[in-house]
Amino acid sequence: MEQETLRERLKSKPDPERLAAEAGADPALLAALLEMAESERTALRYSATKAVRILSGQRPEQVYLHYAAVVPWLRASNSFVKWDGILTLGNLAAVDRENRFAPLYGEYFGLLRDPQMVTAANVVRSAWKFALARPEWEPDITRRLLEVPEIPYLHHGEPSPECNRVLCGHLLDCFDRYFDRAQEQGALLAFAQSQLHSPRKGTAKAAARFLRRHGG
Repeated sequence: MEQETLRERLKSKPDPERLAAEAGADPALLAALLEMAESERTALRYSATKAVRILSGQRPEQVYLHYAAVVPWLRASNSFVKWDGILTLGNLAAVDRENRFAPLYGEYFGLLRDPQMVTAANVVRSAWKFALARPEWEPDITRRLLEVPEIPYLHHGEPSPECNRVLCGHLLDCFDRYFDRAQEQGALLAFAQSQLHSPRKGTAKAAARFLRRHGG
């Protein structure tokens, strides 16, 4: 598909789920979306990365063929593109038979320390996929995740404890996904205990639910 044709289509704001499904059935469209994600500098770039990200969750093997094209999204100045990169690579964890993620490991999980909470949250949302796909990485992934409550995240340029509370809720969801495979289950139970009285009600409820489920 020619870029100008795709550009005009994206300007019409097509349904991203439908666009992803079409890309899954049409390698030329998928290639065009990836090319646009690399070359475009308008909001259309985000429309392209979003479609690829959705497809990666549905048919990861297809997007895995273009792994190298997704990697630069992690370094994008556009936050939406960066977030799609984080989530897409997470979706590809289970099919990464060539171990392409290994050189990116430190960079990827280093984004937990990005001052923007949403960036860190997307890493947390994806971390369990790597813990399950690569059990040898799980102890280090868990260690890094357990540092999140002490990392400063900014809101309007100032450290925000509420951002940490939100992330703690995401952490509980993440730990729930791989608790049975975790080497340090006691540490995860202790973390959940520490969140039972979180000022954020959703996080406190998630902690209680986690402990009921896992016997803390």
